[in-house]
Amino acid sequence: MAEIDPLLARQLRRLGLEDLSEPPDRETWHKVVARISEHYRHVADDRSLLTRSLDLSTNEMGALHRKLLAERDRLRSVVVAIGDALTIFHDAASSQVEPARPLDVDSTISMAKRRFAAKLGNLLSLSGAAPGGEAPGAPPASDADEAIHEVRVQLVALGDRLVQLLHDTAERASLKKQLEVARAVQQMLVPSDDVIERPSLRLASHFQPAAECGGDWWTFHDLPDGKLLTVIGDVTGHGISSAIITGAAKAACDVARTFVREELGAAQLLRLMNCSIFEAGKQKFLMTCAACIFDPGARTLTLANAGHPFPYLVRNNTVRQLTAHGSPLGAASSAEYASSTVQLEGGDALLWFTDGVTECENASSEQFTEKRLRALFQSVATYAPEEARDAIVAAVSRFRGERSLDDDMTLVVARVL
Repeated sequence: MAEIDPLLARQLRRLGLEDLSEPPDRETWHKVVARISEHYRHVADDRSLLTRSLDLSTNEMGALHRKLLAERDRLRSVVVAIGDALTIFHDAASSQVEPARPLDVDSTISMAKRRFAAKLGNLLSLSGAAPGGEAPGAPPASDADEAIHEVRVQLVALGDRLVQLLHDTAERASLKKQLEVARAVQQMLVPSDDVIERPSLRLASHFQPAAECGGDWWTFHDLPDGKLLTVIGDVTGHGISSAIITGAAKAACDVARTFVREELGAAQLLRLMNCSIFEAGKQKFLMTCAACIFDPGARTLTLANAGHPFPYLVRNNTVRQLTAHGSPLGAASSAEYASSTVQLEGGDALLWFTDGVTECENASSEQFTEKRLRALFQSVATYAPEEARDAIVAAVSRFRGERSLDDDMTLVVARVL
């Protein structure tokens, strides 16, 4: 007889069938059949339950899969909407207008924001929901709806930030344009010629503001009596305010030399300029200034100084400072300035400069110093003025390295012919 399944053997033993070599009686056989039938019913029930469970799991997994696909498509649309929003606001910022009309930033941005909000509302299907909550009587929002609402809020906030960014960009563009105009105007305050040459004097200059606009300036003029006027100045600080003060100083200088003419002296010029700087600066801005008048016939240089670094004179490889004392322009409503006169000789080299040269710092915050400038000018004094200027500018640039200028830098080199 074939081996019987352990479970069946156990059931038969429970029914009293220990010996299977003989058939059971009728009653016992009915019990065996009934027990087997009951087992089959249980198996069928279990199979049916398993089938229903599998069907439910399949349906749930299918629903979850479809929901995930829908969320994926929705998130993909959100990402596309963000890109579209950036394009909308970029187009709003870069829209072209007539040159004679200012950019109407507010209307352009508002239109772009409305387009973005409409696109976002259609995308997230929340046009019927109030921004701050649910409509009266509506069922509680699901977690997905709350998440979508949060996405909408965040995207609208993104739009607001983009609006502010465009406003800031427009303001910076406007300010940059004003700075460019101010710088162009300031460039007119210094001589445009790279080298200025007269029969008895040759000059070369370098002007470099630390910002778009600076507080340094210098000028050179032929006076009616054949003399030559050189003025160099430095307003405290740099930027638009300082540039405005330099404009006032240049205007005062031009008015003085135009109306005083032959009688103009260096000290008198500083007194007239002091009144102008005092009125324009209201003592908030001061200017150091050195005014020099060169007399080619007498070979003399008359100097008046208003707190400015003393010019250098190199003769026979010896450096000396041309000194004259006075308070900075604009410190008081009236001021007196004394002048000093020095006799010059052919071959003499002169250097005027602002403190932006000597106080220029390197990466270690070490200043260039007057000592370095004096030694450098002494070594290049025999060069042509433009060559000496270039050598000084190159040396200062090497010393500064990658560090940006902290102050405006101006220098003028001259040689007596």
